[in-house]
Amino acid sequence: MPTQNPHRTAGLCTSGKVYNALTELKSLEGHRTAKFLSLLAQNLVEQGLLSEEEVVAMLDQVVD
Repeated sequence: MPTQNPHRTAGLCTSGKVYNALTELKSLEGHRTAKFLSLLAQNLVEQGLLSEEEVVAMLDQVVD
């Protein structure tokens, strides 16, 4: 039975937390990945580390 918060497992490094959260349920893997990346991109834009134009340029590469 899957857990509600697989990333809360004690002792996991950051990459392990992200991996567990995104891959726990195959039926949700794509949705969780898209949601995580959208939040990450928004955070980077808000911090001034990326511009929205740079994000759009990367998305252009993804959909081509």
